[in-house]
Amino acid sequence: MSAPEPLTFVTSSPHKRREAEQILGARLAWESLTLPEIQGLDLEAVARHKAAEAARALGRPVLVEDTGLELYALGGFPGPLVRWLLEAAGAGALPRLLAGFDDKRATARCVAVVRVGEHEWVGSGAVEGVIVEAARGTEGFGWDVVFAPSWGGGRTYAEMPPAEKNARSHRFLALEALRAQLAAARVPWLIRA
Repeated sequence: MSAPEPLTFVTSSPHKRREAEQILGARLAWESLTLPEIQGLDLEAVARHKAAEAARALGRPVLVEDTGLELYALGGFPGPLVRWLLEAAGAGALPRLLAGFDDKRATARCVAVVRVGEHEWVGSGAVEGVIVEAARGTEGFGWDVVFAPSWGGGRTYAEMPPAEKNARSHRFLALEALRAQLAAARVPWLIRA
């Protein structure tokens, strides 16, 4: 049996690449592509669309992941649109959005997709937490400075060592769920030796 074609992680974020490699315990082939991205609050639909576009553009097996941050007080907004909010106003905009609300709860979500031709496998993970009043910590990226997971003892992701965050984060949960699906389907990528 010949070796399978390598899996390429498609992301424009070197931070996501570093975290995925730490979580998976392996170096990933990497490609940064500008992909058309559907807009909406359905994170899985966004990730699956990106994976299909990436596989079509590259013509080889791909791994794509997308994340969202859902604020309870705002009915789940910004969700997958958090990237655009961060680019426009920075992580400090999240606490400002919630300043007039008592409910600071948030859910961090990640959906990871492996796409091979017309076949795909999807893993998702979610972590409950809160948005803190002001940025704290120096680790991580994006909204890590304002999101405190419920299991973190009040600390933000950015106040944790990367290994601690990466052992329980929304990205970890999504990649582990994806790995389990690939193992069950006997697909060789991301399976622990």
